[in-house]
Order: sequence, then C-alpha cells, then structure tokens
Amino acid sequence: MKKLEITGETYGMLTVIRPAEKMGIHTRWLCECSCGNVKSIRTNSLRSGAVKSCGCLPYIKSKEMFTIHGKSHIEGKQGRLYRIWKNMRSRCKNKNVPCYGRYGGRGITVCEQWDSFVSFQEWALSNGYSSKLTIDRIENSEGYRPDNCKWSTVSEQSMNRRPRRSHFRTYKNGNTVFVNANTINRNE
Repeated sequence: MKKLEITGETYGMLTVIRPAEKMGIHTRWLCECSCGNVKSIRTNSLRSGAVKSCGCLPYIKSKEMFTIHGKSHIEGKQGRLYRIWKNMRSRCKNKNVPCYGRYGGRGITVCEQWDSFVSFQEWALSNGYSSKLTIDRIENSEGYRPDNCKWSTVSEQSMNRRPRRSHFRTYKNGNTVFVNANTINRNE
C-alpha cells in the first residue's frame, strides 16, 4: 500500500506541516492554521472537510456576522465613531436605555439616512470628526440629522445642556462661570 503524503496541502484554513503520529490505523498530521496555531489532526478529518481550522473558525464567523460595516476595530479597539453612532441610535430608539427619556422619550430621533453606519461615517469624516470631539445637535430640541449636527468639544457640548442641568453662576468676586448642576457645592 502506497504511503499517503499530504505535506504542504491546504484544507480549509489548515496547512499540513508534517506527519504527527500514527494511532492504530489513523495517521495524524501536524497542521498550521492560518491564525498561527498548530494542531494535530486525523487524515480523514482533514480530507473530508470535517475539520477546517484549529477551532478558531466559529469565532471568526461570529465576528464577521456582527461586524456589518467592516470597521468595528478602527483606532485599535471598537471604533469610536461606530460607538458614537450606535449610542446615538440607542438613546433615541431603545426604551430600555436609561437615558431614553431625555432623547427618544421626548421626540429626539435619528434621521433615516443615518440608519446606515457607512452613511453616518461619510458625513462625520467630511464634517470635521476627530477623536477629541463629540456629536452635538445644533438645535437641542430637534433630532440627529446632517443639517442639525456638528462636532464639538466636551466643554462646548456642556453649554448646550438643558437649563435644569447647568447654568452660569456669578460669584462674590464678580467672576461668572458656567457650572454643571452636578458639580455645584451645595454649601456655597
């Protein structure tokens, strides 16, 4: 009987490096996965297609399924711009989000054009987006749409808060400062 030689052949994500060992009638092959892992796999499992990776394939498929735009890992982690888009939509559409009452609950919506992340991303990148800025509605009582949004610093954003949350305060020395209601010392 001729000895089977599959060294160098590729099966799915696995490339056969060399024979590993023989267990009874089953020969095992040392295979390198495209992810870099090395694993010993039986001949019949390779050739039948029953084993296509070292075990990483389900993880890769799952990741692809949940990455709808291909850019969820911009900037070394889940993309900041994607998170901004996702959170903006959650605030306006998901009644289970704690801040829904301040957004969707009071009629703040996201325009249909921005149902697509790619469309939102194109607008953001052509309208001054930077990792140091946040999305800001120009008219605070209206929804998220291209003609009502801009990119602002955190301090610029705080100027747009509704009156009960922040205000200007004049101190005895005559200085007037903008104060967030959450940071006021009640004993002043």
